[in-house]
Amino acid sequence: MSIPRRIGRLASGLLSNIQEDERVRERLRTGRERGETLRGAFEAALRGAQEELRRSEERRRAEGGGPTGSTFAGTRNTRQSSGRASGRTSGRTSSTFAPLKYPPNVLSAYDRLGLVPGVPMDEVDRKRRELVKRFHPDRFPDPDKRARAEKVTAEINAAHDTIERHASRKSR
Repeated sequence: MSIPRRIGRLASGLLSNIQEDERVRERLRTGRERGETLRGAFEAALRGAQEELRRSEERRRAEGGGPTGSTFAGTRNTRQSSGRASGRTSGRTSSTFAPLKYPPNVLSAYDRLGLVPGVPMDEVDRKRRELVKRFHPDRFPDPDKRARAEKVTAEINAAHDTIERHASRKSR
């Protein structure tokens, strides 16, 4: 008899014994209930956070200092322009959630790629490939446009490297 078949028979025997045990069934049921309770709590917390973010956006717009759309990129740019990113506080009240602390060079790298800070590296890699395809120097026969495309491609690659270095430093 082959080894995979033996392992399969052993596993099926163990599973049939476990399924008959009432203690295992009870433990699975309580674990499932705990998971559902936790999921409910997290969903409630998320709804509360979204509501608070919506209210703060409305307050900011009412004060005349906020963006018209409620995009995260727009929110970050207004915070940066109001001086919060550099450590100064403005006259407005701060929201409950503090923005993530990123160095200015990392923020500008995210801006260069057109991304919001904190997106996964998969998204950063995908956006870099997309931009390099669009601005690759080989696509432009005119020397002036080719030189501009080389410069833009170099900026895209530098921005990607900056984000990658920051992410690797952060994961240590």
